[in-house]
Amino acid sequence: MMRGIRINHVFSVLVLLLLIAGCNFASKSDESEEEDDFTADSFGGAPTFEVVEHDFGNLDSGEEVGARFGYNNSGDGLLLIERVATGCGCTVAEYSEKPIKKGEEGFVEVIFDSRGKRGAQFQEIRVYFRNHKKPVRLSIIAEVGKK
Repeated sequence: MMRGIRINHVFSVLVLLLLIAGCNFASKSDESEEEDDFTADSFGGAPTFEVVEHDFGNLDSGEEVGARFGYNNSGDGLLLIERVATGCGCTVAEYSEKPIKKGEEGFVEVIFDSRGKRGAQFQEIRVYFRNHKKPVRLSIIAEVGKK
């Protein structure tokens, strides 16, 4: 009798796990279908940045500062940032992750950590858009002094 209960319990757990896995698979396939609606030719909009350089001025060593670079899609295709590369670990970036349609706006936000830095600082941020051969180059500058 006890063995029958264990087998039923194990069977119930397996059925539950299969149902959970099936639900997760269904939701992931729905997401991928949404992205698959775009062909390679859909991309190729024209990013127009408001500014491409930000000067933080004088900073104390250890300060963290941020700048937001806004852009507009002035082309006919969609714009999608594939990746953003920063010059060093002292600079991190967040950005719009969804395709931007003609006339819509996106952003690249950059955080600079001046800890361990001293003197004139120049950091370049490269923004790679899908179907664009060259990245857009953004930059931040600062003069870091002692704290």
